[in-house]
Amino acid sequence: MNAGWDALLAGVLLLLVAVAAGWALYAQALRVDRLHRQVLGSRATLETQLVHRAQAAAELAASGCLDADSSHLLSRAAHDALECEAPLVEDGLDPSSVAPDPDVHMRTRAAVESDLSRVSRAVLDPQTRCELMGDPLAAQCLSRLDRAGYRLVLARRFHDTHVSETRRLRRSWVVRLFRLAGRAPLPGTFDMDDDLGPEHPPARHDEERA
Repeated sequence: MNAGWDALLAGVLLLLVAVAAGWALYAQALRVDRLHRQVLGSRATLETQLVHRAQAAAELAASGCLDADSSHLLSRAAHDALECEAPLVEDGLDPSSVAPDPDVHMRTRAAVESDLSRVSRAVLDPQTRCELMGDPLAAQCLSRLDRAGYRLVLARRFHDTHVSETRRLRRSWVVRLFRLAGRAPLPGTFDMDDDLGPEHPPARHDEERA
C-alpha cells in the first residue's frame, strides 16, 4: 500500500514539475515576443523622429536665412532623407517593411541619415548659429531643428536599448535550446551618426519631457 502511495506521490510531483517547467518556458516565450514588439514600437518612434528632423532641416533650408550654398547642401540632404525608401534596419524583423531589391543599388537609411547629420553640423557652425539667432524666423527654424535632433538621439537610444535587451535574452541557453524565439530574425541596431556637435545648445527640461 505504501509503495502505491509513494508511486502516486512521485507521479504527482513529476506532473507538477512538468507543468511548472512548461509554464516557465511559456512565460519566457511571451517575454521574447514582448521584447520583439518593443523593438518594433521604438523603431516606429525612431522613424517618426527621423522624418521630423528632415522636415525641420528642409524648412530651415527653404527659409532664406542661410547663404545659397548652405541652403542647397542642407536642402539636398534633407530631401534625400525624406525620399529614401530603404528600410530603417535591414534585419527582416518588421514583416510590413519591403526588402530592398538586390539588383538595385540603394544607399542604406543609416548612411543617408548620417549624411544629414554631417551636413547640418558643417552648415550650422557656431558663427552661423549666432547669426541665425539674431533673426526671429531663423531662430525659430533653428530651434525646431535642434529639438528634432535631440529627440532623435533619445529615440535611437531607446530603440538600441530594446534591441540589446532582446539580443541578450535570445543568447540565453533556454531560448536557444527550446527555440522560444521561433523564426523571428535577430533584431539589429540603427547605427547612424546622430552627433549633435559641441555647438548644439544643451536640451532644456521641457524639451526632454516633450
